[in-house]
Amino acid sequence: MENIAKMINGRIHTAGCTLSCDYCCLAQVEHKNDRETYALKYPLETVLKACSKERLGGTAFIQIIGDGETLLPKDAVPLIHGLLKEGHFVQVITNGTLGDRIRELVEKAEKDKLKDHLLISFSLHFLELEKRNLLESYAENVNYVKEQGVSFRVSIVCGDGYLEAADRIHKFCREKLEGITLNVGSTKEFDKTGNCTGIYSKYSKEVYYEKVRESFSSHNFEYISDLEEMDNHKFCYAGKWYFQLDFTTGMYSQCLMNEGFSHNFFEHLEEELETEPVGTGCRASFCWCGWAKKLNLIPGECGYVEPEQFASEPENRFIAKDVFNAGFANLAETNRQYSEEEKETHKKRRILDTYFSKQAELLKFDFKDGNYAKFAAEAEKLLQNDLNPRLLYAVELTVWYGYALLALEEWERGLYLSSCYESLHYNADYCMVMGLIYMKNGRIEEAVQLFLEATERKFAIEEGANSYLPYYNLGVIYECLGNMESAEIYYRKCGCYKPAQERLNYLGG
Repeated sequence: MENIAKMINGRIHTAGCTLSCDYCCLAQVEHKNDRETYALKYPLETVLKACSKERLGGTAFIQIIGDGETLLPKDAVPLIHGLLKEGHFVQVITNGTLGDRIRELVEKAEKDKLKDHLLISFSLHFLELEKRNLLESYAENVNYVKEQGVSFRVSIVCGDGYLEAADRIHKFCREKLEGITLNVGSTKEFDKTGNCTGIYSKYSKEVYYEKVRESFSSHNFEYISDLEEMDNHKFCYAGKWYFQLDFTTGMYSQCLMNEGFSHNFFEHLEEELETEPVGTGCRASFCWCGWAKKLNLIPGECGYVEPEQFASEPENRFIAKDVFNAGFANLAETNRQYSEEEKETHKKRRILDTYFSKQAELLKFDFKDGNYAKFAAEAEKLLQNDLNPRLLYAVELTVWYGYALLALEEWERGLYLSSCYESLHYNADYCMVMGLIYMKNGRIEEAVQLFLEATERKFAIEEGANSYLPYYNLGVIYECLGNMESAEIYYRKCGCYKPAQERLNYLGG
């Protein structure tokens, strides 16, 4: 068994889901279910380079889950296959309805001899599958994976409706899935801040747990049921050994409940990897995701149990030993722990970064309320500190400052931001605001250059910053210069952007 250096909980954005479960947020909004959509904003080659063994310090266990159905985007399978080819272990969370995508993934893994690093975790949304008459095709897809010798599990989030349908679920598993034992998880309730406040059930926590145990026997349920008893405010290496990665946008964050040291993971690949542990600053009331316990992220304090004690449980019997061990790796054995002095230094740095990011967040209210003079004065003071130009809040603050100066018509003062070019030109929003500043100062060639650079950037915070907004301003410039042909070309590149459509109508294009 090779050592696991990192665990990445990876998310991709989808265009909806093939199901519409009543307990899912996607069921409450309109979603397209577009199988022609692409999840990745960066080229796959860039994503894989960012996740190379060399950059991560060794082999990683990477979980891929969508905000809808994971396999819905066209590039979901190429992403998973690419990560497997990099030598990583990959777990895919899927609702099991897209048989063609599942077969495509398994066939690619078979062809390149990568099956021994792949784990497919099927979520059993039984009630929705039953309602849509999809239980037969779901079973076919699960059994296909089993026949191909790929590691898999079948999991269920045990809502109240599933307790009431327990007999039908057991019959389905017995007759269609050859008696497979389900991996059971609990439902969760969240407050408006996103913090987990308890169990999402009409029953009390005690009664809910008792009913789940009566209906479904699951070692995993017992494993996660006592997470509230663990002290998650001891020094935690989430963010350093394990972290969140949005594979669509490239944004890194520390864990499910802590964004903290947030930056774009797919930029600055030539520089040293930047990760930062949560330390003692977890904002969650308890480690409800359970990764600290699974991966020994709080060494000696989180109740880590060796994976061999879980591997023999019935719900894990179709997971190969190496794959299972990779998902429960003791990361304290493969990563360096901080000294007490380093922990203290980290604490001070975290407090300072938190202060700066909170100040920037508070200033945003002045910006949104149109108090540009107050915002610009306070932002300028904040920007005089030694902020890390790779952190998201520092990028946003700089960009907002530029737009505030534009609103105040202090265009010459805005040229000060040109000194940030080397640090920030990787961001489309910065290129966009600098293009406007140059344009207002009559420096047209430089404005054109920055707008063009904005269209080439993948890292964009605001919608349109790397597409229709710079294209529109290029159209305006060329129209003012009397070059109507070029103006029309750029206006057309804006798509349905209304101001561009109006200019095209005026020009008769």
